Amino acid sequence: MTVTHEPYKRILPEADTAVLFIHGIVGTPNHFRDLIGLEELVPENWSVHNILLEGHGGSVEDFSASSMEKWKAGVQSAFGELARTHDRVMVVGHSMGTLFALQLGVEFLDKIPQLFLLAVPLRPGVRLGMAWDCLRMAFGKLPEDHVLWKAAGVTTTRKIWKYLGWIPRFLELFREISHTERILMDLKVPCVAYQSLKDELVRNSAGKVLERSGTMEVRNLDNSTHYYYAPEERQRVQQDFANCITKISHD
Repeated sequence: MTVTHEPYKRILPEADTAVLFIHGIVGTPNHFRDLIGLEELVPENWSVHNILLEGHGGSVEDFSASSMEKWKAGVQSAFGELARTHDRVMVVGHSMGTLFALQLGVEFLDKIPQLFLLAVPLRPGVRLGMAWDCLRMAFGKLPEDHVLWKAAGVTTTRKIWKYLGWIPRFLELFREISHTERILMDLKVPCVAYQSLKDELVRNSAGKVLERSGTMEVRNLDNSTHYYYAPEERQRVQQDFANCITKISHD
């Protein structure tokens, strides 16, 4: 199954507010387009940058050749560009992207009015079903309507040994998780985090960790997973995102 992965950038010279979207590891900007639909909720007079991290959108080898350092540099560059030309930059992240969002929130308190986070992975834990689905996906045995096909930002290969190059990338991810948890108490930016209670990659205990920050509001989604959002909960997320937009607009 072929899926294209393209960044989206809409910079308006007269805009004073922008939104930066940051996807997760092995993820895609499509997560915000297809599954959550947040781009469509951004006001027409706001700028938007839905980025594609280096090594994503291509092959297994492309992903292996990238690094956490390059991903962080890409996020910093995208945020810096928006911050130089806009008064405020709202940051939206999914999975690994939430780690970068939290780090930006600590560093740029005066520039970021709101963090909007989905599936913060402070307590990673892969469920057996997800591991099996990933294996079936690699061999092309996963049904074409499965959510993973849209969620994955890297093409698959049946040459399983090529995935060995991913090990350093995930080790870097675990270190980044530890680093983000250490700075969590320094977060002063208003933040809402949605944690899916049926998440196959993040333990439910991650929500308790997030609550240590005094500016964090954790909202649980009972019937959603890491990539799939139940219709009624997707609508709830969209409405809350719209409410955040309204609040920022009126501040």
